[in-house]
Amino acid sequence: MAERYEKFEQDGTTYNLYDLPDGFVIKGDLKLSGFYTELPDLSKVIVEGDFRCENNRLTILKGAPQKVGGNFTCDNNELTSLEGAPQEVGGSFICNNNKLNSLEGAPQKVGGDFVCNNSWLTSIKGAPQEVGGDFICHHNGVETLEGGPQIVGGNYDCHSNLLVSLKGAPQVINGDFECSCGDLISLEGGPQMVGGNFECESNKLSTLFGAPREVGGRFNCARNELITLRDASQKVGGDFWCSDNKLKTLAGLPVLNDENEIHCDYSLVKRYNLGIFAISYKDLVASQTYQNDVKIEKLRHVDREGRQEAQVKRNAGFAAFKKLKTKERE
Repeated sequence: MAERYEKFEQDGTTYNLYDLPDGFVIKGDLKLSGFYTELPDLSKVIVEGDFRCENNRLTILKGAPQKVGGNFTCDNNELTSLEGAPQEVGGSFICNNNKLNSLEGAPQKVGGDFVCNNSWLTSIKGAPQEVGGDFICHHNGVETLEGGPQIVGGNYDCHSNLLVSLKGAPQVINGDFECSCGDLISLEGGPQMVGGNFECESNKLSTLFGAPREVGGRFNCARNELITLRDASQKVGGDFWCSDNKLKTLAGLPVLNDENEIHCDYSLVKRYNLGIFAISYKDLVASQTYQNDVKIEKLRHVDREGRQEAQVKRNAGFAAFKKLKTKERE
């Protein structure tokens, strides 16, 4: 006999929420509110709809149902762990605004969104490897994306963290990818195909090496320390934002659509004598000044590659010479 009692009705029958039979199926939604500090033992119960236990005082998810057909929401609690969370969630899994040490214990496959922002996280290890909707982990203390999902059907939002690397990110993002407001010095390891917008503004980037090859929407690299656009994406479907950097020219700019614009510093607008606050891509590529900048950049690139190849050959020759001398001494 259960020590606690909470009324639960389904199909005209009254049950005790604290004493449901194993395998019991809750056909609709179940919401637990009222400052719960622990959950009833529902670990052998199936919830076909949404399971909601947000805005309580939970520190653990022990007792949570192990299968939820709809959304699982446990945000705005005092959770330090996701141990006990369901391993199968058909909808979204919402655990933001908690005090999580890690995502260990999280479901490994989520049909909808996975939301864990503002939760004190320093790592996303343990996150589901497949998320059908958006993966949202912004405003934490995450330094790396290793251990995070590899398949994301929607947006990937990791802005306002302490990221120093994008290693571990999925290589293909169908929606937007936002990694702004961090400590990134390189885009290496980041996605190579982004269907929506790519946002990397307000970091510490000096080059765009590692940027996605193709971006379907806007590319925003404003407020960095860029001195060149040489390694930018090959093709961008929306506008290109590169203001508040250290750029002297726009050479290296990706291929844009004719109707798109480049949002850059006034010094660059003035250099090409086009527009006032933004430059039309169509007008820019027709500009003789821009064409000259592109030619100069290409020559610099060839010269740079030549010097690097020569240095490699010198190093190889020195290594061979050193090896020969070692053999002579023997």
